[in-house]
Amino acid sequence: MSKFATLSEMGIKRCDEITHYSLRQDGKSRDILKIYYKRKKGSVLPERKTFKFGRSAKMVADASAKTGSIEVFEISPFLLKAIAELDKIVDQHQSDKDKVRLMIKRLEQLEKDVSFATHEIKSILKSLSKEL
Repeated sequence: MSKFATLSEMGIKRCDEITHYSLRQDGKSRDILKIYYKRKKGSVLPERKTFKFGRSAKMVADASAKTGSIEVFEISPFLLKAIAELDKIVDQHQSDKDKVRLMIKRLEQLEKDVSFATHEIKSILKSLSKEL
């Protein structure tokens, strides 16, 4: 049995090549996990793999809601196990400097994404305001 049973079940065989991962929520009912690898020069294997996990819907009592309950989406327990295993892998071979560099890189990418989205929204609003 593999040291990382959940990742093995997902089809991940080269855990030693994992450098980091990202997790984001896509809408209310889905999570997207991206696992990044450090491949050897000339490797034809992908540098990242993407996995999508559904969230389970659950009705929870809420006195402030009109119907008396609200729908809540819970993260997949399988995904939580995968994240725990990924944390063990990533923490094994990342120094604090590596983690800081990675966070800076992620922040820069996030800034680019937000800037692009902001410009796109502004241009749509401008074109809509011209039509009014």
